[in-house]
Amino acid sequence: MGISILRKIAMDGRVISLDTAAGSSSDEVGGKAAGLAALRANGFPVPDGDVITASAYVQAIESCGLGAEPVDSREESLRERYEHALATLRQVEIDARLLEAINASSQRLLSLGARVAVRSSATLEDSEQASFAGLLDTIPGASSPDEVIDAVRRCWASGFKPRVSSYLAEKSYAFVDLEIAVVLQLQLEPERSGLVFSRDPVNRYAGGVVVEAIHGFGEDLVSGEVTPERYSFSRETGRVTVTRTIAGAVTTTRNAPREVEFGPLEERRLNDAEVALLAGWARRAEELFGMPQDMEWAYADGEFWVLQSRPLLFAHREEHLFPQIAEHTVLAQGAGVSPSVGSGKVLLLPEGEPAPVLDPDVVVVLPRLTNDIALHLRHAAGVVADEGGATSHGANILREFEVPCVIGAGSATRDLREGRAVTVDGFRGAVYEGDLALKTIQVEGVPSTRTKVFVSVLVPDRAAVVAHRADGVSSLRDDYFLLDAGVHPSRLISDGQGEVLRAAICRGLMRCSELFEGKPVWYKTMDAPTDEFLRLAGGEEEPRERNPLLGWRGIGRELVERPMLDLEFGAIARAVQSGCSNIAIKLPFVRFVSEYTDVEEALRLRGLTPHENVGLGVSVETPAVAMRLQEFLEAGADFVSVGLSDLTMCTLALDRESRHVSPMFDPSHPAVVELLERIVGACRQYGTFCCVAGESARDERVLPLLVALGYDAVAASPSYFAEVKRRIAAIEAAQQRAAPVSSSETSEEWD
Repeated sequence: MGISILRKIAMDGRVISLDTAAGSSSDEVGGKAAGLAALRANGFPVPDGDVITASAYVQAIESCGLGAEPVDSREESLRERYEHALATLRQVEIDARLLEAINASSQRLLSLGARVAVRSSATLEDSEQASFAGLLDTIPGASSPDEVIDAVRRCWASGFKPRVSSYLAEKSYAFVDLEIAVVLQLQLEPERSGLVFSRDPVNRYAGGVVVEAIHGFGEDLVSGEVTPERYSFSRETGRVTVTRTIAGAVTTTRNAPREVEFGPLEERRLNDAEVALLAGWARRAEELFGMPQDMEWAYADGEFWVLQSRPLLFAHREEHLFPQIAEHTVLAQGAGVSPSVGSGKVLLLPEGEPAPVLDPDVVVVLPRLTNDIALHLRHAAGVVADEGGATSHGANILREFEVPCVIGAGSATRDLREGRAVTVDGFRGAVYEGDLALKTIQVEGVPSTRTKVFVSVLVPDRAAVVAHRADGVSSLRDDYFLLDAGVHPSRLISDGQGEVLRAAICRGLMRCSELFEGKPVWYKTMDAPTDEFLRLAGGEEEPRERNPLLGWRGIGRELVERPMLDLEFGAIARAVQSGCSNIAIKLPFVRFVSEYTDVEEALRLRGLTPHENVGLGVSVETPAVAMRLQEFLEAGADFVSVGLSDLTMCTLALDRESRHVSPMFDPSHPAVVELLERIVGACRQYGTFCCVAGESARDERVLPLLVALGYDAVAASPSYFAEVKRRIAAIEAAQQRAAPVSSSETSEEWD
């Protein structure tokens, strides 16, 4: 019977086997079928199937006059257009030869298994320009030739769906550019399923492979209905990292899966060997197709299968936010799916409600991100979802449209209050309190203040808007220069590309020095905790620490890893030699005065003279340094910068990254206040300039205290500069009114 069925299929060239399709273009069989055919031809385990070519779709819609009229972009008109197309195509007559071939294919596949999956395969789908992720229909579970025929008609009609019309318009395609082939494929009954990205979709330069897995059908994963278990596989070391969202929090373990807090009856969905197998397939597919791949897999009948592979689309715009976690309030965490940053006010979108017309400054927070809703959120400032995985169709769509997105955040819909200003970091998978995206701000008309207001600078040109009003730079943070390339700085140095990094730092220094001419610019040396480096290419060998914020970071690390410190000092020397006279160096997370004196010696070896042609100051972030600050001042520190967020963390032993203890974080705690008084007192004694930096410095409970204590300066992000300046002016005015008037002042006033 099998041979006669194959002969019947061969009678009509509009139905061909996947094996035959290996020689066909996507214009004939669509992107999905072309990919499956290529995989089968190269030995990948792809379930058997046939393809109804796109010519059958063209003949069907032309025979009933569909698609000839212009497309009305109004939502109601698009819905009516689709309903008309579906009703028409369900009744359209399919010619006898094609109908016979489809029936023959259905019978053959049903003889091999219980059901057939009918899958759309559009000519524009799975291309380098457009994914069409989940936008066209796939109809599983067809158990008879009649059900297969009906599913084929529905796949054809899905090209008329409103979401497809909107996607085509957004991608600048016309309706006639889209033709739909259909794959008839043996349906598996998977025990486990998921997706694998041959590269991290958030960082194309990292070497890890990302695998996501769930129990049961993969449709629940790609639709965003469930949050998967997530694995990262390092090609270089074979190390597997496992992440699972548990009770509203993200728990991660590296190379020690038994430490993840799984449920009492649960085990990992994939073991290390299985992760390595899937990762290997993904990299083989990348070599086969010549570009990074997004691959769908399933485990059924004791075997792993590949169900799809398509180009992994990266965002064209990459924008990274590199805050020290301790300096910002983390409101929610999940999986980052897009290397971009956005901020706005929270809009809670209950499940089942349609997406409203969005203001571009809105961050949408919702229970789960489906592909239907994702398309409506393509202009949002950011998106946060409780459930879902980074490989879901909705996540892919938002990454295509460069929308900052965090998936699998657990309890974001409960934790994020409607109307609250937040920043979505789609690279790190974090949602921060406040607007940290450095949007254009209005600084004209801000009042003068006795207390200076410095700004922290990540990207120099973004600080240009406040440069003429700010009093200096509290931190020119090297995070951007060191991490923006997506490659571990030590890897760059060892690969002979250190000069590229040195030149980037030098350009940043010179640009910032120019923007803030005549004002101090404090360059903060490398202070990224180890977990900041883990996602970078070459970061696989970073130590795995229980609490990176208290671990291998700050100037202590660089004094051990001298190539990086020498590179930074070389960039500073070059900038100073070029005439930048307002640059000073701030040493972060200093623990011991010996570190300070070791840096002085390292600067001299670089031809720099501390305290003469380059200033050298210390960042006070631990109680130990606050208590022994006199030692640093006697060593000659030119300025003191208080990292208030880290100081609070270390004083109260509260990790702000922990959702359990972060509500108790209080920079106005009496113990912290006592240290602040001690610090400013020591600085007055030695005549040393003293500034309070970190996001906690603008806390409404703390700012009046800092002004009253007489700190020389307070630092803020550029986004908050004008707000902090105005608040300080009001505080100073209120304190002046409340101050007792001396007799001499009274006499002068009457004179």
